[in-house]
Amino acid sequence: MSNKKEPTYEDLSKIYTDKEIAESFVFRSTWTAEEREVADEEFRKLRFEQLKNMSDEQVLKGELLRMKLLLKDYFNQPSYIEAYSFSNQLRKYISLLKKTMVEFSNDIDIHKTKLSRILNDREHPNIELMYRLEHHSGLMIPATYWYRLFTKKQEEEIKSNAEKRLIESQRVKNELTFKLSA
Repeated sequence: MSNKKEPTYEDLSKIYTDKEIAESFVFRSTWTAEEREVADEEFRKLRFEQLKNMSDEQVLKGELLRMKLLLKDYFNQPSYIEAYSFSNQLRKYISLLKKTMVEFSNDIDIHKTKLSRILNDREHPNIELMYRLEHHSGLMIPATYWYRLFTKKQEEEIKSNAEKRLIESQRVKNELTFKLSA
Protein backbone atom coordinates (compact mmCIF):
# COMPACT_ATOMS: atom_id res chain seq x y z
CA MET A 1 0.00 0.00 0.00
CA SER A 2 1.26 3.45 -0.93
CA ASN A 3 1.59 6.28 1.57
CA LYS A 4 1.06 8.80 -1.21
CA LYS A 5 -1.97 10.98 -0.51
CA GLU A 6 -4.52 11.52 -3.32
CA PRO A 7 -4.75 15.22 -4.17
CA THR A 8 -7.97 16.93 -3.15
CA TYR A 9 -10.04 19.30 -5.25
CA GLU A 10 -8.54 22.20 -3.30
CA ASP A 11 -5.02 21.01 -4.14
CA LEU A 12 -5.82 20.59 -7.83
CA SER A 13 -7.70 23.89 -8.13
CA LYS A 14 -4.52 25.74 -7.19
CA ILE A 15 -2.83 24.30 -10.27
CA TYR A 16 -5.63 23.67 -12.78
CA THR A 17 -8.86 25.29 -13.94
CA ASP A 18 -12.18 23.60 -13.16
CA LYS A 19 -12.50 22.65 -16.82
CA GLU A 20 -9.06 21.00 -16.85
CA ILE A 21 -9.91 19.06 -13.70
CA ALA A 22 -13.23 17.87 -15.12
CA GLU A 23 -11.67 16.84 -18.44
CA SER A 24 -8.95 14.83 -16.74
CA PHE A 25 -11.25 12.88 -14.44
CA VAL A 26 -11.53 9.23 -15.45
CA PHE A 27 -14.19 6.92 -14.08
CA ARG A 28 -12.96 3.47 -13.18
CA SER A 29 -14.75 0.75 -15.02
CA THR A 30 -16.55 -1.94 -13.08
CA TRP A 31 -17.26 -3.99 -16.20
CA THR A 32 -16.09 -7.54 -16.57
CA ALA A 33 -14.08 -8.54 -19.63
CA GLU A 34 -17.23 -10.07 -21.17
CA GLU A 35 -19.28 -6.92 -20.56
CA ARG A 36 -16.53 -4.79 -22.10
CA GLU A 37 -16.40 -7.06 -25.16
CA VAL A 38 -20.18 -6.81 -25.63
CA ALA A 39 -20.03 -3.01 -25.30
CA ASP A 40 -17.13 -2.81 -27.77
CA GLU A 41 -19.07 -4.93 -30.27
CA GLU A 42 -22.16 -2.73 -29.89
CA PHE A 43 -20.02 0.36 -30.42
CA ARG A 44 -18.44 -1.17 -33.55
CA LYS A 45 -21.87 -2.01 -34.99
CA LEU A 46 -23.14 1.50 -34.28
CA ARG A 47 -20.04 3.06 -35.86
CA PHE A 48 -20.30 0.92 -39.02
CA GLU A 49 -23.99 1.78 -39.27
CA GLN A 50 -23.15 5.47 -39.09
CA LEU A 51 -20.44 5.05 -41.73
CA LYS A 52 -22.88 3.29 -44.07
CA ASN A 53 -25.33 6.19 -43.76
CA MET A 54 -22.77 8.91 -44.52
CA SER A 55 -23.27 10.88 -47.72
CA ASP A 56 -20.56 10.92 -50.39
CA GLU A 57 -19.84 14.52 -49.41
CA GLN A 58 -19.36 13.56 -45.74
CA VAL A 59 -17.05 10.69 -46.70
CA LEU A 60 -14.99 12.98 -48.96
CA LYS A 61 -14.76 15.65 -46.27
CA GLY A 62 -13.59 13.02 -43.78
CA GLU A 63 -10.96 11.70 -46.20
CA LEU A 64 -9.69 15.22 -46.92
CA LEU A 65 -9.45 15.94 -43.21
CA ARG A 66 -7.56 12.69 -42.75
CA MET A 67 -5.20 13.66 -45.59
CA LYS A 68 -4.66 17.08 -44.04
CA LEU A 69 -3.81 15.59 -40.63
CA LEU A 70 -1.41 13.07 -42.16
CA LEU A 71 0.32 15.89 -44.04
CA LYS A 72 0.57 17.93 -40.86
CA ASP A 73 2.22 14.96 -39.11
CA TYR A 74 4.57 14.47 -42.05
CA PHE A 75 5.76 18.08 -41.89
CA ASN A 76 7.01 17.36 -38.37
CA GLN A 77 9.14 14.45 -39.62
CA PRO A 78 12.82 15.28 -40.04
CA SER A 79 13.26 13.41 -43.31
CA TYR A 80 11.71 13.29 -46.75
CA ILE A 81 9.36 10.39 -47.51
CA GLU A 82 8.66 9.65 -51.19
CA ALA A 83 5.05 8.66 -50.51
CA TYR A 84 4.53 12.28 -49.43
CA SER A 85 5.97 13.87 -52.54
CA PHE A 86 3.88 16.59 -54.15
CA SER A 87 3.05 14.38 -57.12
CA ASN A 88 2.06 11.36 -54.99
CA GLN A 89 -0.17 13.46 -52.75
CA LEU A 90 -1.76 15.20 -55.74
CA ARG A 91 -2.42 11.78 -57.27
CA LYS A 92 -3.99 10.68 -53.97
CA TYR A 93 -6.12 13.84 -53.89
CA ILE A 94 -7.42 13.23 -57.43
CA SER A 95 -8.15 9.62 -56.50
CA LEU A 96 -10.16 10.71 -53.44
CA LEU A 97 -12.24 12.88 -55.75
CA LYS A 98 -12.88 9.89 -58.03
CA LYS A 99 -12.07 12.04 -61.05
CA THR A 100 -10.10 11.37 -64.18
CA MET A 101 -7.01 13.46 -64.90
CA VAL A 102 -8.90 15.21 -67.71
CA GLU A 103 -11.84 16.08 -65.46
CA PHE A 104 -9.52 17.33 -62.75
CA SER A 105 -7.36 19.33 -65.16
CA ASN A 106 -10.55 21.05 -66.36
CA ASP A 107 -11.59 21.74 -62.75
CA ILE A 108 -8.37 23.58 -61.97
CA ASP A 109 -7.86 25.11 -65.43
CA ILE A 110 -4.56 23.44 -66.25
CA HIS A 111 -3.72 21.61 -69.47
CA LYS A 112 -3.94 17.83 -69.07
CA THR A 113 -0.41 17.42 -70.43
CA LYS A 114 1.00 19.83 -67.86
CA LEU A 115 -0.88 18.00 -65.09
CA SER A 116 0.52 14.70 -66.36
CA ARG A 117 4.05 16.13 -66.38
CA ILE A 118 3.64 17.33 -62.77
CA LEU A 119 2.21 13.99 -61.66
CA ASN A 120 5.16 12.20 -63.28
CA ASP A 121 7.78 14.57 -61.79
CA ARG A 122 8.80 15.93 -65.18
CA GLU A 123 7.69 19.47 -64.30
CA HIS A 124 7.56 21.45 -61.07
CA PRO A 125 4.28 22.88 -59.85
CA ASN A 126 3.97 26.66 -59.62
CA ILE A 127 2.50 28.76 -56.85
CA GLU A 128 -0.63 29.45 -58.89
CA LEU A 129 -1.39 25.72 -58.99
CA MET A 130 -1.06 25.54 -55.21
CA TYR A 131 -3.60 28.36 -54.83
CA ARG A 132 -5.95 26.53 -57.17
CA LEU A 133 -5.58 23.28 -55.22
CA GLU A 134 -6.33 25.10 -51.99
CA HIS A 135 -9.48 26.63 -53.48
CA HIS A 136 -10.50 23.36 -55.16
CA SER A 137 -10.32 21.52 -51.82
CA GLY A 138 -12.75 23.99 -50.29
CA LEU A 139 -9.80 25.37 -48.28
CA MET A 140 -9.38 21.97 -46.57
CA ILE A 141 -5.80 21.57 -47.85
CA PRO A 142 -4.05 24.97 -47.66
CA ALA A 143 -1.74 26.18 -50.44
CA THR A 144 1.06 26.23 -47.87
CA TYR A 145 0.68 22.46 -47.39
CA TRP A 146 1.07 21.86 -51.12
CA TYR A 147 4.08 24.17 -51.12
CA ARG A 148 5.68 22.39 -48.18
CA LEU A 149 5.27 19.03 -49.93
CA PHE A 150 7.15 20.42 -52.90
CA THR A 151 9.91 22.13 -50.93
CA LYS A 152 10.51 19.15 -48.64
CA LYS A 153 11.61 17.16 -51.69
CA GLN A 154 13.74 20.06 -52.92
CA GLU A 155 15.39 20.31 -49.50
CA GLU A 156 16.22 16.58 -49.58
CA GLU A 157 17.74 16.99 -53.06
CA ILE A 158 19.91 19.87 -51.86
CA LYS A 159 21.11 17.89 -48.84
CA SER A 160 21.88 14.65 -50.64
CA ASN A 161 23.20 15.61 -54.10
CA ALA A 162 26.92 15.93 -53.42
CA GLU A 163 27.78 15.42 -57.10
CA LYS A 164 25.64 18.36 -58.24
CA ARG A 165 27.04 20.48 -55.39
CA LEU A 166 30.60 19.76 -56.58
CA ILE A 167 29.76 20.49 -60.23
CA GLU A 168 28.13 23.81 -59.34
CA SER A 169 30.93 24.81 -56.96
CA GLN A 170 33.42 24.45 -59.84
CA ARG A 171 31.50 27.10 -61.77
CA VAL A 172 32.04 29.72 -59.03
CA LYS A 173 34.67 32.39 -59.59
CA ASN A 174 36.08 34.71 -56.92
CA GLU A 175 34.82 32.63 -54.02
CA LEU A 176 34.83 34.46 -50.70
CA THR A 177 37.36 33.18 -48.19
CA PHE A 178 37.59 34.13 -44.56
CA LYS A 179 40.49 33.89 -42.15
CA LEU A 180 39.93 31.93 -38.99
CA SER A 181 39.76 34.29 -36.04
CA ALA A 182 41.78 33.55 -32.95
